[in-house]
Amino acid sequence: MRSLGILQARGGSTRIPRKNVKPLLGHPLIAYGGRAALLSGLSRVILSTDDDEIATAAREYGVDVPFRRPAELAEDVPTEHVTRHALDWAEAEEGETYDIVVTLQPTTPFILPEHIDACVESVAASNAACCFTAQRASQPPQWMFTLDDGGTATPLLDGAVEGERGVFQSLPACYLPNGGAYATRVSAFRTQDRIISDPARLVIMDAARSVDLDEPEDWVVAEAMGAAHGFSLLPLEGHEINPRKMRKN
Repeated sequence: MRSLGILQARGGSTRIPRKNVKPLLGHPLIAYGGRAALLSGLSRVILSTDDDEIATAAREYGVDVPFRRPAELAEDVPTEHVTRHALDWAEAEEGETYDIVVTLQPTTPFILPEHIDACVESVAASNAACCFTAQRASQPPQWMFTLDDGGTATPLLDGAVEGERGVFQSLPACYLPNGGAYATRVSAFRTQDRIISDPARLVIMDAARSVDLDEPEDWVVAEAMGAAHGFSLLPLEGHEINPRKMRKN
C-alpha cells in the first residue's frame, strides 16, 4: 500500500518560540522526526511549513519541502486541515494516489522508524481506519476532576474515587496519543475528516521515547531523557533511501 508521510511544522509556535528550529541535543528539532520518516518504509515524505527557516533546516537534513503552506493554514488550525491540504497537493501536483496518509508531528522527537512502520502496517493488515503512536497514561482518568467557576471539583468520570477504583493496579490501562505518528486510511480520512478515524488501533511507545515538546519545561525533560538514554539523531549513512522521499526543489 502506498503511504504519504506529512511532517507538519509551522513557524508561529507560541509556548516554545521557534521550537522547530531550536537545537535539541545539537540538532534542530525538525531533524529528528524528519530522519525517522526518511528511514521508515513510507513511500513519500514531505514537510508542510509556512516558514523559510524551518524549510531550510529540514532540507539540510534530507527532507523534501515541495511547497509553502498557505497563510490560512499557518495559524492554530486543526491538524486535519494541514493533512488534507498536503494530501490534496500531492495527488494533484504530483499525480500520485495514496492508500494511507501519515501525519507526523516533530514535537515527539524520539520516535523511531519502526514506530511509524508499525502504524502503517497495522492499518494495512487489518480493517482499522487508523493507527497512532501512544503511551500509557501515568494517572488514570478515574482519578481526575474538573473544576467549575465556583471552585467545585467534580469527577471527570461518573463515580467516586473509592474502593478498587482507588487502586491503580485494579484499573484498566489507558493510553494517550503522544503526537508522533497517525497513520490513517485515505478513504476513511476523506469520509470521516479525522486523522484518528474509526476503528482505530495504536502502537505503544515507552515513556522515554514519548517525550512531547509542548511547554518550555518539556525541553528540559527531553534534553535530560535524551542524554540519559543515549538518544541521538538517526544517521542516513549506511541506509538506502528511496530518492522519491528526498527529492529537492
